[in-house]
Amino acid sequence: MGNLISKLEVHQQNHGLWGIFNFAFFTNGLMAIMLGVLLPSIKAEQLFNYTQTGLIFSAHQVGTFFAVLAAGVLPYMIGRKLSLVMMTLGAVIGMVLAVFVNGLFLFIVAFALTGITRGVLNNSCNVIVADISGNRTAAMNVLHSAWAFGALISPILVFLWIFTTSPFYGWRFAALTVALFLAIAVLFISRSKLPPLPPKKEKGKSLSFLKTLSFWIPTLVLFLYVAAETSIIGWYVLYFIDAGTLPRGLTELVSTFHWSTMTIGRITVAIIATRIPNKNLALIFMSLGATLFFGGMLMSTTAIPNILFLLGIGLTMAGIYPTTIATMKGATSDLSLGFTVAISGLGAIILPGIIGAVADIHGIAIGLSLILVVLFLMLLFTIFNIVNAKGAT
Repeated sequence: MGNLISKLEVHQQNHGLWGIFNFAFFTNGLMAIMLGVLLPSIKAEQLFNYTQTGLIFSAHQVGTFFAVLAAGVLPYMIGRKLSLVMMTLGAVIGMVLAVFVNGLFLFIVAFALTGITRGVLNNSCNVIVADISGNRTAAMNVLHSAWAFGALISPILVFLWIFTTSPFYGWRFAALTVALFLAIAVLFISRSKLPPLPPKKEKGKSLSFLKTLSFWIPTLVLFLYVAAETSIIGWYVLYFIDAGTLPRGLTELVSTFHWSTMTIGRITVAIIATRIPNKNLALIFMSLGATLFFGGMLMSTTAIPNILFLLGIGLTMAGIYPTTIATMKGATSDLSLGFTVAISGLGAIILPGIIGAVADIHGIAIGLSLILVVLFLMLLFTIFNIVNAKGAT
């Protein structure tokens, strides 16, 4: 572990912060994927249709959006640590609330609270780890590997508790387990040596980055990426079950395999980042691969090819988000990264709900085909981003 931290160029005095915020991001991944995997159980138990299920998942993204906006301002008002602790508690409350409530409105509230935590951790963990690491690209991919590791464990928890007897009805115990991990993360953050305020150089920082294509084009790439990734996470379990491609139980395990490939992909990109300075070609190949694999998954109607295509999606999408952030100029302050993550988060609010509405009318397969269109646009803007970056140098 010490050798890894040294390669990431993290100063000894920041080793504690590095560990705490990687653990916090791990819990973030654990929670985020848990919500998508739990949706089939919630949908079946509450008798929700696709549109209502999409509204619940979109509520999570709305919470994420507003949390990211607040994360760029709130630290200056009440302090960095206090704001982070308060907003991270949202997911603890939300997961517990989801266990005991009934009805669409209360599930929307519960998922919105989890979104608040996801947004603030997404922003703060990226900013803090980037600040304390000398090798940003490698550090970002290691950080997002921690997220993916939590994501791959999450479906296993659901699988274990759905298919074993417990005092709670299956998925509820899994949700409470995630709430416990989140509470531990809150405790660690509250006891950390995190400075009470963001660095002074960020205070009152100019919004001039909003006038540059080098900010907007990669932000648009991330908008499309987050829309696609969130929709895949939220809908592919239901897609496999409702389409009859995979039986219940195996679907949860396939989700774990998917996030295993995401973890492998991000670790691989982190290792490559220490040796290859130019990441543009890798971004093109990752975007192209994700588009082709997802298209293959939609066209396949049998189990084995679908599983292989899903694993390919996980492997190729793994490094797009952290690598795009690492290659952005001036996007690692609370303010600028807050704008980037907030804008990209709009895609996660819009697309899942649209997919649900389309699925109610035309079927889940047609609804998911919208993701393929988004992935293709992401590929085009990734190429445009690279061309623009070369023209700016």
